[in-house]
Amino acid sequence: MRRICTFIMILCSSYLFLQAQDHLRFASAFTDNLVLQQKSRVKIWGYAPPRSTLQVLASWSRKEKTVKADTCGKWMIELSTPAGSYQTYNLSIANTEQTVVLKNICIGEVWFCSGQSNMEMIMRNDPQWRLYVDNANEEIAVADYPGIRFMTVQRNESFTALDEVLTEGWQVCSPQTVGGLSAVGYYFAHKLLSSLDVPVGLVVDAYGGSPIQSWIPYAETLKPLYKAEHETLQEAVEKGKEKPEYNMLSSLYNAMVHPLIDYKIRGWLWYQGEANVGDAGRYIAMMKDLVSSWRKKWKAKLPFYYVQIAPFQYPGYQKEKWAELAEVQSMALQTISSSGMVVTADLGDSTNIHPGKKKPVGERLALIALSDTYHQKIKSQSPSLKRLTLEQGKLRAEFDFAYHGLRLEGVHHEFEISSDGMTYYKAIVEIKGSCVWLSSPEVPSPRYVRYGWRDAYVSTLYNSENLPLGPFKASVDI
Repeated sequence: MRRICTFIMILCSSYLFLQAQDHLRFASAFTDNLVLQQKSRVKIWGYAPPRSTLQVLASWSRKEKTVKADTCGKWMIELSTPAGSYQTYNLSIANTEQTVVLKNICIGEVWFCSGQSNMEMIMRNDPQWRLYVDNANEEIAVADYPGIRFMTVQRNESFTALDEVLTEGWQVCSPQTVGGLSAVGYYFAHKLLSSLDVPVGLVVDAYGGSPIQSWIPYAETLKPLYKAEHETLQEAVEKGKEKPEYNMLSSLYNAMVHPLIDYKIRGWLWYQGEANVGDAGRYIAMMKDLVSSWRKKWKAKLPFYYVQIAPFQYPGYQKEKWAELAEVQSMALQTISSSGMVVTADLGDSTNIHPGKKKPVGERLALIALSDTYHQKIKSQSPSLKRLTLEQGKLRAEFDFAYHGLRLEGVHHEFEISSDGMTYYKAIVEIKGSCVWLSSPEVPSPRYVRYGWRDAYVSTLYNSENLPLGPFKASVDI
């Protein structure tokens, strides 16, 4: 009964909030400096006196349109956008008493950046939390790019789906503002801007420490997989908590994602997984639920490009737990369509879960987007195991995406082989084109191979595009 009362109170307060919109305004996601997706039908919405008639004028079309607010005062209209350019526009909404104008609007490419702290981590250094982006000060000093705009969604949680996000609005990238921008997002946008020559808008919607379950809509979690999370959520409601914790089921989707599902975007960038280390058995199913549910909510099969977690010495876990989570992230590529993954096996910091090498992360995400979304002829993939065979007492591992061949950087490597899958020995490595031959005098009959199968390691095997091999395990069927 208490849960029902709490739910009704939340609905009533939401309704009263909307009824209180007796003045004309855009929703919080629409401010000066925003970026709209080019060559699209975009939805614009906001609030006004209930049932009032409004006039909308976009300077790129010069054709006034009419829209009517509903009984709660919400209005929404669809507009067509032109091809992206650096020309700026205005957008106005008016009634008989008031006109509200958004200025300095750009048309270009919009990407939604989500996940936990490594996506949230900003360009400006934070000594208190040991957050240091490599060469950040030098980059900030020259980051005068009016073609890059960003909106950061503030942290928030809710038991039910909200209508508005908390945000200070859109900002233009400059040395004065870029310090507060996601570092991964910045380097992604910078690469896209230089390659596409159109404005790039980023919606940064991340929350440090958050598990993937927090980002999935509630309706998608009504299955046994989420039984433990439902029990925790139920307990919080029964205790009368006003807001859920950030790590509770659907809490971040409700407050930070749901209000934006009508905002037209090109795709999603996702950097998350550290909070789910130790839960690899469920992660791939939850990842599929996340992507499928977001595609349903946005009503579009948008691309989903994500970052494999970087090596780090996780305290309190067995050394394999990181590798297990990283491996299922790699496996998700085979089950989630229109997806791509950045391997960060060469970018980790064994003593800091927030590695400073954010530039290659953002740029590798951009390479995948340029290749797969924008169809540029770019080699963007890390090597991945194609076939494992036993030949003349040696394991032969053949890799896709070697391109012009594999190379080993330095003398150290992470290949281990085994005859029983339990005791592993360092392998002798021979590289021939796209193949790696593995042997060891301690393993006369090898059947198993693993690479990077521990939490704090550095990948040293690269393809010809300087993209590293990520952790994996495999065996030969005999």
